[in-house]
Amino acid sequence: MKHILLPLIFLSCGLAAVAQSTTYFKHLIFRETPFSKTEGRIPLTEAVAQKVNHFKLDYDSSNRLITVEYKYAQSLIDLNRSGILDGKRALAPKTQILYTENTETRLFFDADNQPTTNGMGVFKEVYAYNKNGKRIGLKYFNKNDEPINNSWNIFEYTWKHINTNSVLETRKDVSGVQVTMRPYYKFYNVLYKFNDNGMLQSMNNVNENMELVNDETGIAIDKAIYDKNKNLVRFKFFNAENKPAVGSFLGTAGGFATYDTNGNCLKYATVGLDGNYKVDIRSNDAYSKYKFDSIGNLIAYSSYDIHNKIQNKRGVTSVKYIYDQDNPVQLLKTELYHTTPNKTVTDTILNKFNTKIEKEKLVEDFNQVLETLKDHPSQFQFTDKASYENLVNTQRGKLKDSMTVTEFYQVTAPIVTSLGCLHTRMIDTRFFRTPQKYWLPLIVWFKDEKMYALNNCVENTEMNAGSEILEINGITSSNIYQTLKTTISADAFNQNFYRADLNVNFLYYYHSYFGFASEYTIKFKPYNAENEITTTFLIDEPAPNYKVDIINTPRLGIVMNKEKKTAIIKIKNFNYFPTGRENIDFFKETIDTYMKQIQDENISKVVFDLRGNRGGNPECTTYILSYIIDKEINFYEDNQLNKSRNRPITVKPQTTNNSSNRKIYMLTDGRSASATAQMLAVVKYNQLATILGEETGGTYSTHPGRAVPSTKNTKLALQIGTERESVHVPKLALDQGILPNKMIPMTLENLLENKDLLLDYIFDD
Repeated sequence: MKHILLPLIFLSCGLAAVAQSTTYFKHLIFRETPFSKTEGRIPLTEAVAQKVNHFKLDYDSSNRLITVEYKYAQSLIDLNRSGILDGKRALAPKTQILYTENTETRLFFDADNQPTTNGMGVFKEVYAYNKNGKRIGLKYFNKNDEPINNSWNIFEYTWKHINTNSVLETRKDVSGVQVTMRPYYKFYNVLYKFNDNGMLQSMNNVNENMELVNDETGIAIDKAIYDKNKNLVRFKFFNAENKPAVGSFLGTAGGFATYDTNGNCLKYATVGLDGNYKVDIRSNDAYSKYKFDSIGNLIAYSSYDIHNKIQNKRGVTSVKYIYDQDNPVQLLKTELYHTTPNKTVTDTILNKFNTKIEKEKLVEDFNQVLETLKDHPSQFQFTDKASYENLVNTQRGKLKDSMTVTEFYQVTAPIVTSLGCLHTRMIDTRFFRTPQKYWLPLIVWFKDEKMYALNNCVENTEMNAGSEILEINGITSSNIYQTLKTTISADAFNQNFYRADLNVNFLYYYHSYFGFASEYTIKFKPYNAENEITTTFLIDEPAPNYKVDIINTPRLGIVMNKEKKTAIIKIKNFNYFPTGRENIDFFKETIDTYMKQIQDENISKVVFDLRGNRGGNPECTTYILSYIIDKEINFYEDNQLNKSRNRPITVKPQTTNNSSNRKIYMLTDGRSASATAQMLAVVKYNQLATILGEETGGTYSTHPGRAVPSTKNTKLALQIGTERESVHVPKLALDQGILPNKMIPMTLENLLENKDLLLDYIFDD
């Protein structure tokens, strides 16, 4: 054997290129065909990579991949530690890649850096390239350099390039017989379609005329969906008529996977045409769950049926891997568990939410709320005293011998909001301390009291963005909308504010009123479909980070569209006060920077995007105004109250980087309220900018809020409105927001297509 291996090893050592660049990744992109490049996902810095399991990819001076290693620190480790749906199938702990003018040869080494076969039982792979440097074929060899079949009975792949992003693949075994893509996956001639980044979009079973044909299970297309981190999150089968179908070796309509932030696959499931769990006929389970340690080692897995019951496979219910704590490279043992744990784990968080408070304490808090509301300077401006007292008596009658905080909130919040004052509020702060896994996995948008999903983080694969949510836990969406409106404080019951605030804060309002549960049942209609589907969401499932992008959206930012000579300044809120890291000085300095950039780049249009901006510190709005005026203007009404609050009675123009000579636009929606709406009233009255969008949720006048003691026993936060303050414009109706110069409402389709009609209008103006 030595005389056979030595030339090969000499070849690999002698021709190996020196790495000119190196990248590190937690995982590799899933590969369905060996035509696809070997690429990483979840990038790491070199320093971080040394502390976790990682893939190390080396490239030569021509930026060709020459080495792939799976390592912990400096040690090679087995690939199975990384879990499933990794692009490692045809690799080994170390893969060395050699090039000639028209070939690529891959050699494989085990964790001890000794020659070995890869995960497909192949000792050597040889790719063929055409004169344009594109892969056109692949053959497999054993250690004696003899042709062999891999574990899928394939010896040779042939690829024909159809166009830039499509490749036709056929396969033969060592005897020259055409074979399917896998022994159990009955696609023969497969047209692979990729996007511009080389990510596989679909596999298509075609005939010699490149027409779709069903395989023996009734499917012709396998479509893949990835998330922004290049994790394969969903796949779905279609027949030759491009209609969803059940088939393939799985006997399902597709499947999905969920991941943690490190790209570890935590759950893999198969589904039926309704998007709910369906048993995979090959593995005889509906889904599997995986656990990883902090280093990235797979440490446990188990499988479940469609009823979430753990499966017993050959007497084993779960598998655990035990690694040496001092030397994580060392796998100490594998433990097989044969029984299902009988004990039920108590959820302390849900238990705490269900804690009851005796009636005596509830009455004390109820009366505290009523006494607090008496301090409002205009308690009965928008509700008459008789109606208010009738509401109070009705709600008092709902107090039980004992209630949860949530039940007490349901009783008292409508009383607080009945004053029609934006700044008189009751807040259940527990929501903000509750882990996201307890939240509904929905970002929603309301229109005409109908609820639509803007994301697809419910595990049901049929709930696509734009799906209409019909019910949650048996309560209709219209009922939910009307109920939650009673808990939202809005100036003069501004209807635009209710909808807009729910579009931003639905999860807060929903859970504050309806509480949290261990399981949610959701009925919906997929986007552009009429069939109704019911699905469930369990809180102990891997929680996708569906709120991360929203929560981490910068409060203040600028986008420069140089082609359109337009600057777009997005201001999420005006909550910049004298103290804090991002205080009023930070706000002013940032705006100064933006305005200088606008001046330096000779921008002709400046957009202040105030959609969703609920208000904040009037000093912020004053500063914005100072940059868009060319002479002193009146701002707040000239009275003792405003002076005592240090409200600016007038605003003087900035002398540096002033933008009053540019086209100024302000974008609004129903959540633009309080100080934001007051500024917009002044802007419109003085014709300082073109206001676009929707009627605001506030007007020229409001009752600023002040904090008051929380309820003594239920710990619900309270805020009460103070004396009304107004800006210096002719009196406007208090129950109507500031009307834009041009009304441009957003539609569901606009949101799904990420099409901003307001910006499009500005670019064309």
